[in-house]
Amino acid sequence: MQKAYMNFIGKLLGAFISALGAFLAAIPHGAFLFCVKTLGFLMCLLDNKRRYNDAMSNLNFIYKDRLTPKQKKAIIKRCYKNFAFVILESIRIPKIPYYIHKQRFEVIDEHYLLDSLKKDSGAIIISGHFGYWEAMATFLPPRLRPYHMASLGRLTGIDSIDKLIISRRELQGVKFINKSGAFRELLRFYAGKNALAGILVDQSISSNEGVQVEFMGKKATYTPIASILSRRFNVAIVPTFIDFNKDYSKFSVRFYPPIYTPHTDDTAADIALATQAQADIQTLVINENPSSWFWFHRRWKDFYGEIYAAKK
Repeated sequence: MQKAYMNFIGKLLGAFISALGAFLAAIPHGAFLFCVKTLGFLMCLLDNKRRYNDAMSNLNFIYKDRLTPKQKKAIIKRCYKNFAFVILESIRIPKIPYYIHKQRFEVIDEHYLLDSLKKDSGAIIISGHFGYWEAMATFLPPRLRPYHMASLGRLTGIDSIDKLIISRRELQGVKFINKSGAFRELLRFYAGKNALAGILVDQSISSNEGVQVEFMGKKATYTPIASILSRRFNVAIVPTFIDFNKDYSKFSVRFYPPIYTPHTDDTAADIALATQAQADIQTLVINENPSSWFWFHRRWKDFYGEIYAAKK
């Protein structure tokens, strides 16, 4: 009974989101930006301070006095606004024709990915919760055909809501892979030709599943999934980050040199080396523009849980 009720609510939510998306796609950019700022302000205002405190704990932990309190507060304020943009942009993107959508992007060093695809007949794109990360599934696929793109995500268990999530992720022909049981599905995916999966690798992962790395100068756990796939299928890991300008009207897609997992007799060392390389490039990207990263995650909780303890 409860599941049927939740599905009914999900259908209503889907209809509302569709109507809202059409509205947001039709209004001028200035009006859309006003909606982004308003939602960001409300999210900050209504937050129970968990996100704010976690973000400040992270910034204090990583940057200490290299950033002033004013600079840290500005970064957190921007984080709320960035989050609001990603939400509202995801709602309206099905209503924006691709030929208009693609005009907002500048592509930098795409040859790193194209050369890897040509050489290996597949690749792995890694990114993080940085900038407009959702555009990996909405902007890149039409540029990269005939390669088959897949994207990992979480489902809710509520059919109507899950259908909504999947429909938006698969808008440009991307194969949605549920994070629950994703590794087995990815093995099947890469067993075929022209496979290209996008994986966000910046969230904390349990120590029994992750690899210990140095991330932003601190110990952290990191998912080894891209490293394992690279080693098993001899394909490149291509770091890719999509940033936005101040008013979210233009986006830059930057590709970085490919990473290959070594293939020696020491499997664990091979995977650790490639995983650390991924953490290194992400550290570089975040340090170049800290305000574009999603600082709300409790990213260092496994090794430095005390930095969040007082902020429950």
